Amino acid sequence: MASDVDDSAVACAASNGVEAYRGDLFSPFPSDLEGRTDVVVGVVPYVPTAELPLLQRDTFAFESALAYDGGQDGTEILRRVLTETPRFLRRGGALLLELGGQQAAVLRDDLERLGYLDVTVLADEEGDVRGLEATFGGSPSVGRPHRAHAHA
Repeated sequence: MASDVDDSAVACAASNGVEAYRGDLFSPFPSDLEGRTDVVVGVVPYVPTAELPLLQRDTFAFESALAYDGGQDGTEILRRVLTETPRFLRRGGALLLELGGQQAAVLRDDLERLGYLDVTVLADEEGDVRGLEATFGGSPSVGRPHRAHAHA
């Protein structure tokens, strides 16, 4: 299951057999997935806005800048994913995020505060940071709405 704000990305995913929804991050997903999802993979924009002109020209041949622009420090959308994912992940579920540079270090406090454990920074063959993997172990109150329980 996937979501994207770009119609062509949704169409491409659907043509490859993926159940794809148009919408912002988790907003189009059914609520029955809350607290029951095993793995969330985020390939979201993470390039700092000021660095977009430094990307190779052909980078934008098939995708718009929207696919890369992660805000001032590149973590704007990454932080939203970290904040929204606990609503969907089951305890022990995994989060995998594509990111770069020092972003894993910058996000470490957020990960801990939101209940993620066992954070592993993933690097390529040359040692450049390319992603992170974390296990969700937070309490049910982290990222999930409180539900009132009636007692008789």
